[in-house]
Amino acid sequence: MADDIVVTRTVDAPAESVWDLVGDPARIGAISPECHRVDWLGDATGPAPGARFKGHNRKGLLRWSTVGTVVEYTPQREISWDVDLMGQSVARWGFRLIPEGGRTRIEQYWQDKRSPLANVVGRARAWDVPAANRRGMEETLDAIRRRAEQG
Repeated sequence: MADDIVVTRTVDAPAESVWDLVGDPARIGAISPECHRVDWLGDATGPAPGARFKGHNRKGLLRWSTVGTVVEYTPQREISWDVDLMGQSVARWGFRLIPEGGRTRIEQYWQDKRSPLANVVGRARAWDVPAANRRGMEETLDAIRRRAEQG
């Protein structure tokens, strides 16, 4: 499945420092303009393939929750999770880290997994379009860069 949106930044910090910010969905609230908290579900206490979590999101006055399931987890390299909303898989979100000497190239990606009907309904909402996701991803990666470079 191809990524619908990929946003990339190069961070003047080693991959280990960047991973500390993105390698666990429970830390996303500190860097995301939309997701403000994650709670692990069931027996999960951290990221691993199959681990599930509830994401608490907000945009303006709008509040909603989603359920995420970790799909890929390669420490210091990549993490991704599928997001379900009302029992339907709607997206895959992830981060990839590519070490470049003492620096790190970080990619955040999003794959639209909505059904054709849900896609039409979703795109009709101003807050739920790929352009809005891209802006949020750019804000997230800029926050990651600032935090990682400040040490």
